[in-house]
Amino acid sequence: MSIGVVAVFYSKEFNKGLLLILVALSAFIVVTSDNNPGTLITHAINGLIALLFFSMTIEVKDNVLSWYFGFGFWRKNVEVSDITETSFYQSKWYQGIGIRMLNDGCLYNASIGSALKLSLSNRKHVYIGCKDTDGLKLALKTANEQITEK
Repeated sequence: MSIGVVAVFYSKEFNKGLLLILVALSAFIVVTSDNNPGTLITHAINGLIALLFFSMTIEVKDNVLSWYFGFGFWRKNVEVSDITETSFYQSKWYQGIGIRMLNDGCLYNASIGSALKLSLSNRKHVYIGCKDTDGLKLALKTANEQITEK
């Protein structure tokens, strides 16, 4: 009986840009608000956004690719066997950060820059923003090879 190696990939990226923008926005509101009661609501919304989107975690474990924001918000999973093709993608500054709809799929990222485009068996496309796209692609390839060997 042989025990196969499980492909493991883990990446957690902190969304420093979003946090900086929210802190600057909150500071601006405090300075210009004249003790308006609406500032408390604005700070609560900023805090909620920061809590939900402060980071993005990407994992490949047990032949499943999963990603989520913050402490598990907007968790998505894709079976590695459902991925038919991967290619590198460079996200543009105007595409922003977070969850974005593109012409042919959805982009999930915590920072602008490199992403991995996943073509799925259902003809959908998912873009995963990641600093280590090479490592993610290798982990997906290794996991897929393990599936086909079984």
